[in-house]
Amino acid sequence: MKRSLPGLVLSLCTLFACKEPPPGEMEPIPRPAGYEAPPPPQAEVARPAEAPDPNKVLLRWKLAVDSPIALRLEGTPEKGADAAPAPAKKKGKGAQEAPASEPASSKALNIVYVLQQPETGDILLRVVPSGGPPDTGTVSERGFVLDGLDKTMHTLADLMLELPRERVGLGDKWSLGMDLVDPAPLGPGFATKKSDRRNSVKLTALTPEGDDRVATLEYDLHESVSGVLSPLAGPSRIKLQGHGKSPLGKKKEKDEHEHEKEQEKPTGTPRDVSMVVTVTGRGEFLVKAGRWRAWQGSLSARTEGYTPKSPASATAQLPEGKYALRLTPLEGVPAELKLEALK
Repeated sequence: MKRSLPGLVLSLCTLFACKEPPPGEMEPIPRPAGYEAPPPPQAEVARPAEAPDPNKVLLRWKLAVDSPIALRLEGTPEKGADAAPAPAKKKGKGAQEAPASEPASSKALNIVYVLQQPETGDILLRVVPSGGPPDTGTVSERGFVLDGLDKTMHTLADLMLELPRERVGLGDKWSLGMDLVDPAPLGPGFATKKSDRRNSVKLTALTPEGDDRVATLEYDLHESVSGVLSPLAGPSRIKLQGHGKSPLGKKKEKDEHEHEKEQEKPTGTPRDVSMVVTVTGRGEFLVKAGRWRAWQGSLSARTEGYTPKSPASATAQLPEGKYALRLTPLEGVPAELKLEALK
């Protein structure tokens, strides 16, 4: 059979067109001789947790559920704690004497702390001061007060109970989460001129004792604030006349309010005020048992140039005066503390 040349060319074109790969398709690259395919990837194996450093310890309160423990804090006034310097006298005609601050009256402290671990939730804390109403709050397992308690009792409890956040070793230092001085009660008329703060707790020894270890902690805390207090005059006693809502009446009311603000300016004789709190101490904490074996130290808190109107407005966050402090664990919890109130 004879075929025409154009027909043959058309047939060949059709044949090659059918064998062409579709657009975008890539041909595999030929592997060299002797090539071996890599093994399939294996599932990543989880690495075991790193073992804790045996030279560091984690200090935490450890309590059995509904088996409370109690500690007693005693503060003995030190000799000379009630002495207060005489106020300085100003010289010159018509000079006024600066108001004297009352002597710091150190009264013996006797406070019982009761810690109880419920089935769920944070550790419950009850604070029972001698001669005062009991108070309740909650603390974390490292002894940080989470809520409850008034200002002074809150700060004292943090001082006695708070432990470091992380594991610590010999020579490690950390800070306690508290302020020892609060100038807020002095009001807006107080201007700070100088302040100093030192807040350090250090692990100085870690010694074995039977199947436990004793961590020795040393406390060095100091905070001071000094400045000038300028008494403020109260707002003027202007009686608004009810000027109405007219533009003129609104302007008169605005002018009177502005006049009241003008009256709230410093008046009287400015006086120097200073607040100083210092705490030193040494405690022995049982690592495995998770509680203090002993704690003792000293506290000095003094405010000069300002007399608080009430204990709740004291600028020092701790009791005024000088004390020798001693914290000791009690054998059992006294029945009169009524622990059922904590549940």
